[in-house]
Amino acid sequence: MILKIAMARGGLLAAFTALGLLLPGPVMAEHRIAAPPASAAHGALGAPLGLSVSLLTHPHDNLIRDALPAFSWQVNDQRRGAVQSAYQIRVETPASAQPFWDSGMVVGADSVAVRYGGPPLHVNSEWSWQVRTWDAHGQASPWSAGQKFRTADEVFTTHQAAKADPANTDFSNRPRPVFHVDHPVQVSRLGDGHWFFDFGQARFGQAVIVWPEPPAAMVRLHLGEMRNAQGKLERQPPGTVRYQAHDLALDPTRTVHQPTLHWQPPPWLESGFILTPPGTGEVMPFRYVELEGVPASFRPAFLQRHALALLHDETAAHFRSSSPELDAVWALSRHTALATTFLGIYVDGDRERLPYEGDAHIHQLSHYNQDRTYATARHTLEFLLQRPTWPLEWQVHPVLMAWEDLLHTGDTALVAAHRDRLAASTLTSLARSDGLIVNSAERQTPALRESLNQGRRLHTLVDWPPGERDGHVITAVDAVANAYHHRGLVLMSRMTSVLGDKDGATQWQAQAEKVRDSFHQAFFDPQMQRYRDGEGVDHHSLHANLFALRFDLVPEAHRPAVLRFILSRGMAASVYGAQHLLDALYEHGDAQVALDLMRARGPRTWLNMLKQGSTMTMEAWDASAKPNLDWNHAWGSAPANVIPRRLVGVRPLLPGARHLLVQPQPGDLDAFDARVPTLRGPVDLQWQRRVSGHRLKVRVPANSRAELHLPAGPDDDVYTQQSALQDVPDIRVLRRTQQVIVLDLPAGLHDFEVDRRNGD
Repeated sequence: MILKIAMARGGLLAAFTALGLLLPGPVMAEHRIAAPPASAAHGALGAPLGLSVSLLTHPHDNLIRDALPAFSWQVNDQRRGAVQSAYQIRVETPASAQPFWDSGMVVGADSVAVRYGGPPLHVNSEWSWQVRTWDAHGQASPWSAGQKFRTADEVFTTHQAAKADPANTDFSNRPRPVFHVDHPVQVSRLGDGHWFFDFGQARFGQAVIVWPEPPAAMVRLHLGEMRNAQGKLERQPPGTVRYQAHDLALDPTRTVHQPTLHWQPPPWLESGFILTPPGTGEVMPFRYVELEGVPASFRPAFLQRHALALLHDETAAHFRSSSPELDAVWALSRHTALATTFLGIYVDGDRERLPYEGDAHIHQLSHYNQDRTYATARHTLEFLLQRPTWPLEWQVHPVLMAWEDLLHTGDTALVAAHRDRLAASTLTSLARSDGLIVNSAERQTPALRESLNQGRRLHTLVDWPPGERDGHVITAVDAVANAYHHRGLVLMSRMTSVLGDKDGATQWQAQAEKVRDSFHQAFFDPQMQRYRDGEGVDHHSLHANLFALRFDLVPEAHRPAVLRFILSRGMAASVYGAQHLLDALYEHGDAQVALDLMRARGPRTWLNMLKQGSTMTMEAWDASAKPNLDWNHAWGSAPANVIPRRLVGVRPLLPGARHLLVQPQPGDLDAFDARVPTLRGPVDLQWQRRVSGHRLKVRVPANSRAELHLPAGPDDDVYTQQSALQDVPDIRVLRRTQQVIVLDLPAGLHDFEVDRRNGD
């Protein structure tokens, strides 16, 4: 068994303390791994930090099958305007005193996805690499600490797709889940030999009794996610909320005892589900444990939970605000994104354990915003390119995922390798003469299915379960499916441009513009000032309008009316649809509505999930919407990415995050403090409302720039470091609107104060 101990330590989540009624019992315990080395002192260039090999931050635990691995690092320089002017990489073997490859001093700012350029790496061998950088003044940094990695028994000079094997045996080029040891946060003795344990939050794992020289006895363990009204473990939970009971014989000659857990797919699911990694055994999600028949010499400290998940850097991201409700939703969603990595690939929850495109895209965004970890999303994307699922419009999600991969990593290898397959994912093979796609049996030809690696008929999904579609009438020429189609075309144009094919990019963009025009002509209802569900129907669902707005298909003149209709529908979408609703609201200036939806109370809210006792986001808002729901679905984790991407407002603008967008939209929050991870280093941001304005502090990582959208009216006074904005030479004003002033910022710490002359 692979066992890596990451002991739970640290405090409790203040958000749940403030909202104790939401959790039946103690608050969630946080889990950490070692923090990264300290940054360089102010005014000094330090040794590079945050090293990774082929997107792996712990490459010594994995096998690298790249003959030309990609090296990335963070420039360790806190000075204002810090940039890298050159770098030097050394690769060594443990047995040699001389570098196997020394790049020499390479002039340039590249610090992400820098390819190895030396002699062929030996297979099945251990290596170590390190890097140093030069600043703009020619000063060299100290060498970084060495980072070890190991090549696989076969390496390739070209990008090799991940193995789409549900047996889940190959962990080359992706992180492997490891066990973390958790201890209960609350223990109750219910009677003689009867104990109740609460671990504070559910995680996928195993219950383990570590008891030196126990007496011979037969004990019974109950494990589950749910607690009943009497405060005990619920032994008959609804839906697919998990519970198991096991008898366990204690052997005086053994110290470690644990039950053999089991998992069964739904009756209809015969194959394709993901197995736990070899050597780990089966796991289940549980928060509570009851022990019965325990001998009197038992001590509560003997019970542990070994939770299976990817390692993560607890310091990589954080969020705390003036709203306890929002903080609780953030913590719920964040924990979900991290805890559901238990298989090393994004799956849809414990009920099916299947990768789905729509789920994976949301999980990708949520995971990216909790840690600078990108290999798991890449593996999941490549798995789905080879083993796609059945929803029609979800065939486009890999294009969206590939674009996010490119933006965050700066590595073009994936997009270049799968360019033709991604092109097929746009569904252009279903397009008629005006560019709109038609979902019909005649158009789903064998050639189309072969291009998609698809073995079954595609069906338009819109939302799931069907009751969450707001009455959407699915048609052959459907507004939601065509909105996705348009988005795929736009992103293929952008990715093709990054690859250097300007003619190809122009062709994709021309097709996107054609679809945009046809979309409005086919679906817009001029009388109702909103979009129909599809061609030939008069129904107008939230989803038809939501996805049109989300994917930039609504002409500016019609946006106010479409937005009013969307707002009138409220949360008339599933937890999956909520991701796109929140994105659309933030994109189009309704940050307050989006904020109110995230911290709302009621049956269709994240706070309701907490109220019901779940500590991960659920498959649906409530069992009334989906009776067989599970309590561990990352597709419901939208706030884990919407808060950092939209409310805090940090997103990469250019591949490799070399140019960042910082667009805070705090709504009526009085304050927040956030950290958002990027491959180049974290973006730290603090917002504080004042009587006559507000203060914003932001730190841009070294070797990058940021476009800041600072909330400020045209007559407001803006100061930075106590100087008028126009007196600061390294900040450029790009434009000014009625709501914001757009600034170009160099790396480093920036402190802005906005004085509203006319009040708030």
